[in-house]
Amino acid sequence: MIHVTRTSGPPELDKDSRIEKALVIKHFEIEKSNLAFKLFNVYKKTYVREALRDLFKKKCAYCESFLTHIEHAHIEHWRPKGKVAEEKEHIGYYWLAADWDNLFYTCGVCNSSFKGNKFPIDPNSRYAMNSEDDYLTLERPLLINPCVDNPELFFNFTDEGTIHSKSLKGIKSIEVYGLNREDLNLRRKVYARHTIINRLDDIIQDILDFQDNPDVLFRRTKRNIKDLKCYINEEAEYIAMTKSIIKRYRAEYKENYFFLEVTNSLIDKPKVKEKI
Repeated sequence: MIHVTRTSGPPELDKDSRIEKALVIKHFEIEKSNLAFKLFNVYKKTYVREALRDLFKKKCAYCESFLTHIEHAHIEHWRPKGKVAEEKEHIGYYWLAADWDNLFYTCGVCNSSFKGNKFPIDPNSRYAMNSEDDYLTLERPLLINPCVDNPELFFNFTDEGTIHSKSLKGIKSIEVYGLNREDLNLRRKVYARHTIINRLDDIIQDILDFQDNPDVLFRRTKRNIKDLKCYINEEAEYIAMTKSIIKRYRAEYKENYFFLEVTNSLIDKPKVKEKI
């Protein structure tokens, strides 16, 4: 998972979402209906799907796997629209069903098999139950929001493709999003070993083999750095893991000035601070 700066939503969404929001608030808060609201359809519109696809670069917002070549993406509600698994009395964030900031582009496994209607919050905060409640003030979510938080501050990866965290928010996110599932770990392991680790090892070996031949060393290193930059490009898969492995190598070879110098361009400073 990586941080994604959320841009403005599609122009059509403003009008369509206001109409649907008014209808669903009337249904639940004015008419006090106990029946499910069956008219949620704005988030399903093609222009919403296309905007989310472009925002998340055709990747799952949670696991960073490419979607369009293997499955139809899901439009996921970060705050569930229908019900909340952790709070039996909660009928869902129906008023946010078409809210641009609440919509994410995800794979079916992260969404249907794991996240679903889950939305855990800090027990010292409380759920917003209707449209008049200020959810941003009342709630302290225990899930990482990739458009608000910087996931790099929460997660570390191993060469085996597994993901770990020392913070409660990170641990809960791994569990709820299913980020340590076996098939995903295997895919990340192959990606790490055959793309990232091989190139970093090549750089280290080249430094040892060609330290007395600067021209050859710079030429070989330049090629590997160029490849590694492709793997941290915003359109690449598993960027979070790639950056984590690069940082670990830099820590391991911190005495190797040349290695630190040539890999410095692969490191960026976090722009979002950890909140919880």
